[in-house]
Amino acid sequence: MSRPQSLDSAAGESPNDTQRRLGTVAGAGASRSGPGAARGADAPGVAEERLRVLLDGIPNPFFYMKADMTVDFSNEEFAAMGGRTASEVAGKDVRAVLGDEYERHAEYLARALAGEEVAYEATVPSLGGAPPRYLRITNRPIRGRDGAVQGVLSEASDVTQLKRLEAQTKASEAKFRMLAEGVPNHMLYLDRDLRIEFANDVFLQAAGWTAETARGRHISEVLGAERYEKRIPYYQRALAGEVVTYESTGAAGSESGFFRFSYRPSYDAAGDIHGIFSVAVDISARRKVELELEAKQAELLRSNKDLEQFAYVASHDLKAPLRAIDLLVQWIAEELEGHQIGDVQENLALLGQRTQRLGRLLDDLLAYSRAGRKIGQHRSTDCQALVRDVIQLMSPPDGFSVGIDGVLPTFETYPTPLEQVFRNLIGNAVKHHPGPQGTVTVSCEEQAEHYVFAVADDGPGIPDEYAERVFEMFQTLKPRDQVEGSGMGLAIVNRIVAWQGGRVWFESPERGTGTIFRFEWRKQAPTHAATEER
Repeated sequence: MSRPQSLDSAAGESPNDTQRRLGTVAGAGASRSGPGAARGADAPGVAEERLRVLLDGIPNPFFYMKADMTVDFSNEEFAAMGGRTASEVAGKDVRAVLGDEYERHAEYLARALAGEEVAYEATVPSLGGAPPRYLRITNRPIRGRDGAVQGVLSEASDVTQLKRLEAQTKASEAKFRMLAEGVPNHMLYLDRDLRIEFANDVFLQAAGWTAETARGRHISEVLGAERYEKRIPYYQRALAGEVVTYESTGAAGSESGFFRFSYRPSYDAAGDIHGIFSVAVDISARRKVELELEAKQAELLRSNKDLEQFAYVASHDLKAPLRAIDLLVQWIAEELEGHQIGDVQENLALLGQRTQRLGRLLDDLLAYSRAGRKIGQHRSTDCQALVRDVIQLMSPPDGFSVGIDGVLPTFETYPTPLEQVFRNLIGNAVKHHPGPQGTVTVSCEEQAEHYVFAVADDGPGIPDEYAERVFEMFQTLKPRDQVEGSGMGLAIVNRIVAWQGGRVWFESPERGTGTIFRFEWRKQAPTHAATEER
């Protein structure tokens, strides 16, 4: 609180000297009267007037009460609190001036008259029905030269706004505590020295502390010296203004548990960091599931590798004796050529056909196991040129028209699996077409994240009963003696498209016969893709 000073105090006296002068202004006039008084000091009336002018400049309400309980003088701010002027208050008994409020202040005025400096807070009513005001009042005893108390200087500072801010702060703190207690995670507030100022019940129960025993403890007492040393850089980053999040083992009450920690800097009104909000979320259960999934994924990768190795061995090692059998069939057929021996020639032809079919099946099994795995390089791919190359290599039979409708896109992708999809779909359309003439058309529609390619034919279409089985392994629409095939073509297509993050389906055209196969192909490469060459 500001301490009112007299004119003499402003010239170099201490506040105590000023207070002594306040108590002796009236009495000094008699002792200093006479011709000699004017030479050493102002006349009593002049000094008192100057003091009154100086005190009137104090912005806080105040009054000076003499020992007989009368108000010697006050400023206008004090008088206005009771709806009066300073001249109306002067000379009146303080009990009459304060009225009903006197009893609340009587003890403190009496203690000041007894020689004690007293400070306290009180509410006072405001005029016009306004909310009451909060005042911090200081009563200072004023002593004469003999040391006796001559009166009391009472000064009031308006702390209404401060009280409201304190109330708002307490309400906010209460809400924060209520929210913090409802959070099922460890929550702390640490000061700049990393000492605990607040901890919620979840943390306290885990640590085995109470709110009182936790307050003021250093965070190293929770973590232990070794773990604390490792986490010092995270705390330093938070105190530098960074929001820090990381995962680690160990928190209060759980040495082996796995937690996600978050440190958020806390700022004061001036924008300076004065602490850290620390939250620890127990993710032990989630981590356990993640580890189990990682183990299963590793096992799945190993199993897939074993499957691919088996398919590779089957393709190479089993095809060798198949080729030998096929060669023996050809030799026997050549030796029996021209001999009439019944159905032997026909059976030998069927044996050769079955041998070749088994060889193709082994090749398709290998292709299926590698679908989405042997992907080659990721590069800019001109789909227009890619489809034309597929058509040229397939060499469709005379009478078939295989072409492109519109313009196919050029974009960054894996051309090897995309080429295999086109080759299987176009090959199926030609292979299963019933007539000597037919049309196959490739087109594309661009969407937000995918290109949707379409391979349409004018063949007999696919019966509804095959709608759910057509993309399964070993499924064919006609007996293999009528149309050679392993039933793996569409299964390979489905596996490649699924690996790439899209889907494949078929539909019948609105008019006429035929089938339209559509598949989605991502514009961006799948994140799990990895180049694999053998």
